[in-house]
Amino acid sequence: MNSTGKVATVNPLRQLQGAGQSIWLDYIRRSFIEGGDLQRLVEQDGLRGVTINPTIFEKAIAGSSDYDEALRKLLAADPHAGAPTLYERLAIEDVRMAADVLRPVYDETGGADGFVSLEVSPLLAHNVAGTIAEARRLWREVDRPNLMIKVPATPEGIPAIEALTAEGINVNITLMFSLAHYEAVAHAYLHGLERLADPHRLARMASVASFFVSRVDTVVDRALDAIGTPDALGLRGKIAVANARMAYRRFREIFYGEPFAPLRRRGARVQRPLWASTGTKNPAYSDVLYVEELIGRDTVNTLPPATLDAFRDHGRVRGATIEEGLGDAQVALSRLKDLRIDLDAVTEKLQADGVDAFDKSLDQLFTALTDKRGAILGGQVDVQRLTLGGHQALVDARLRAWRDANFARRLWAKDFTLWSTTPAPEIADRLGWLTLPETMHDHLEDLLAFAADVKEAGVRHVVLLGMGGSSLAPEVFQRTFGSAAGYPRLIVLDSTHPAAVSAVASRIDLQRTLFLVSSKSGTTTETLSLFKYFWQRISQVSAKPGAHFVAITDPGTPLVTLSRDRDFRRAFLAPPDVGGRYSALTPFGLVPAALIGADVGRVLDHAWRMAEANAFCVSCPDSPGLALGAALGELALAGRDKVTFFVSPALDALPSWIEQLIAESTGKDGKGIIPVVDEPAATPDRYGVDRFFIYVSLQGDDVRDLDARVAALESAGHPVARIVLSETADLGQEYFRWEVAVAAAGAALGIHPFNQPDVQLAKELALRAMAHSGLRKNQAGRGPQAEDPGEVSADRPEVLGAALRAWVAQSRPGDYVGVQAYLAPADATSAA
Repeated sequence: MNSTGKVATVNPLRQLQGAGQSIWLDYIRRSFIEGGDLQRLVEQDGLRGVTINPTIFEKAIAGSSDYDEALRKLLAADPHAGAPTLYERLAIEDVRMAADVLRPVYDETGGADGFVSLEVSPLLAHNVAGTIAEARRLWREVDRPNLMIKVPATPEGIPAIEALTAEGINVNITLMFSLAHYEAVAHAYLHGLERLADPHRLARMASVASFFVSRVDTVVDRALDAIGTPDALGLRGKIAVANARMAYRRFREIFYGEPFAPLRRRGARVQRPLWASTGTKNPAYSDVLYVEELIGRDTVNTLPPATLDAFRDHGRVRGATIEEGLGDAQVALSRLKDLRIDLDAVTEKLQADGVDAFDKSLDQLFTALTDKRGAILGGQVDVQRLTLGGHQALVDARLRAWRDANFARRLWAKDFTLWSTTPAPEIADRLGWLTLPETMHDHLEDLLAFAADVKEAGVRHVVLLGMGGSSLAPEVFQRTFGSAAGYPRLIVLDSTHPAAVSAVASRIDLQRTLFLVSSKSGTTTETLSLFKYFWQRISQVSAKPGAHFVAITDPGTPLVTLSRDRDFRRAFLAPPDVGGRYSALTPFGLVPAALIGADVGRVLDHAWRMAEANAFCVSCPDSPGLALGAALGELALAGRDKVTFFVSPALDALPSWIEQLIAESTGKDGKGIIPVVDEPAATPDRYGVDRFFIYVSLQGDDVRDLDARVAALESAGHPVARIVLSETADLGQEYFRWEVAVAAAGAALGIHPFNQPDVQLAKELALRAMAHSGLRKNQAGRGPQAEDPGEVSADRPEVLGAALRAWVAQSRPGDYVGVQAYLAPADATSAA
């Protein structure tokens, strides 16, 4: 049975192979190979190739201990080795190991498949001689016949491709976006084969032409949205596939027509088109769109792990879809031209941006290696340390059980059985947060451009209208980073209290304010009420009130319709498979963060590092999120269910976000973990045996007093988790760490962490209270209760006090009091 509860029959990934398409994986790292995951994908899914991804490599090095031992050995042999040398040695070793795993595929297919790709430095993208020299050197160093050297399809890359092919080196040509790019690459391969020095090598030569897909839709869709006409909007999500279909048609004309005929008669292989960048970026589209629509003989599709899992789970193979609708593809491209969107200009910029992005990835990789090198040579600081005393054995046993049950792999595969014996709503369709650190990177350019436009327009305040999950992460961003110079200040309004609304209204200049209407469902009553109030106010001072509003919501909600009807400045769509309390790294959190000038790219990078530290191929005991989750769950089961937070002054906003994540995710079915935030630190003797302390500190903060207090708690035998952040951008890693930890804790407690059964109950109780129903029974129907003191007028404090005393006197062990205060948010109120 797979993660959606369907009985598994034929593996769709295997069906692709039957349709003539090879599946490669865009992922490589040491633990993925050594832990047997690569071998497993080859055996079970028919995986036939791997491409090395420097970005993943960087995140794995910076975020995990995968490469620590290898780096220690390299540095012991050469303490002066720099980052470029260290990277190359690690990468070559990984590629050799992966190539050896795939060698049986290579042999069985007679050299037609089973390849591992390693790229030349992107710094050489415009250097013909340098590219050729480095490709030759890497080919010799790796020394595996099933290696492909990746070379970009830049103008300078084309002659390098021809020269390397002529020397008998397998080439994977990357960064192709247009038909013009494809033409140049195909002919470079043909000319290289014609010049091949060793004619006996001809039948063993292999090459793929990597044609990038989803990035085309990302850019073109943005232009179509800006035009906004029905004709333009009707083309969204269609141009990338149309572009690829035209490239495939040209492939058939060249390699099954006259241009290649002489070489084909001599036994040469075609250069297969490889569909790259096939993870879906737009949450409104199917997550397997660029797999299902691009199936064809003699093609390769290289998938990120999440897309591979998604297609295995619910992909459909309908035959050679790449050849379907060629006429429709031509019509779509013609209509795009009529709208004056220059696809050639788009694709040229995409190639240039791709080279720049590879440069940036390499810089980040070298920085990560330099940092890791310094940490290893200077003595590394453990950024998460659990001191659990007598509870350690229980946590270790839980982690071993999870390891034996393949918990990490099943988590990333969105397997509902981690939390439920039967398929349950809000599990498989609420785990989209796992890939956000990677997928949201593709929206960075758009976010930053929008933020720059708002700044340029002179907006002074951004007011976020949202509740709970829509408001807490933005509040953390504002309080932690503040607003960068020249950027507006963010005000979060998540209360309908009249005094709170009036306080915000009095602080802002309406004509220089942008309102973010933030609601996952698009129907949140409080949010829409706030919108209506400020819409009325803006309408009195602006002829175009919609220009002052931005919607942040899921695809297809009523708020999307409202934003179009009212001509909002913009609507940002969030992934529908992410719940509100897990939405910090979606547009709900990142749009407000970008608008105040926060470095959202760095936040995402740090989140991505934490994602790799908790990746599917990492053993459970080595996964910081699963280790913390096991501790949370086991200590709660042992009675230590009051998770109490101490944080550095610079991080004082973070616990409020974690509070909601823990409370909403684990407080149900008569179970739960109670987060305790903003409680002044006390001496160890003031705490009972129901506490688990979390201490999050920021390097550079003055935390001497907190250090001493936490050390005293540890000495007294209280369990403590210490987490050290190196910079405020590590907020990204904390969002991801705690999301994994809370999901895992739910599994340990035996509850479903992604649903919210008490939300509807709370609404029903509120309605009954407003109707003066005189609630007399508690949730469990335990029998008659005292009059609810909330129904007693507070105009006479002595009467209210007497009613409260009588009510509390009826408490029994295990009962608790919850104070739901409808007060205007203010520092004085919080202090009281």
